[in-house]
Amino acid sequence: MLKYLILLLFWMSDIEASPLGRQELANNIRYIQIGSKFYYNEDALRINWFGASNICRQLGGFLVNLESEEELKLLSPHLHPSLSYWTSFNDLAVPGIFASSTSGRNARYLNWSAGQPDNTGGVEHCVELWRSSTSFQMNDVQCETILHFICEFEADSG
Repeated sequence: MLKYLILLLFWMSDIEASPLGRQELANNIRYIQIGSKFYYNEDALRINWFGASNICRQLGGFLVNLESEEELKLLSPHLHPSLSYWTSFNDLAVPGIFASSTSGRNARYLNWSAGQPDNTGGVEHCVELWRSSTSFQMNDVQCETILHFICEFEADSG
């Protein structure tokens, strides 16, 4: 765990503000661009939903807020097929109503796995992205579960 904290501190020390005010990721943090959005997939560090959300905010972004099937299809080839990733979606405010922690609005797109969400044990309130046999889908899971995560960054509009 200590090595991950040291690695995280190293990453955070390499964030630079651009002249336009948008934070840019340093070269040692690999990100991809799809349309006007940038994504950073954390495939090494595993952390709970709250920690993942905090790291993304510290990097100048937020947990991924998937808005369409097309966005998921374009992002999927960049994800490791055997890993699960946190999304911004949760039903912490209103049980059964999944909203984005990024916008506070109800989720526009949810690609649930068969039988999901099921809120097993009444404690599954955060949404993971995981690969079933054929594609990445969503599942509700305990927010304290240790998973990888995807940060999203908006491109400057100005």
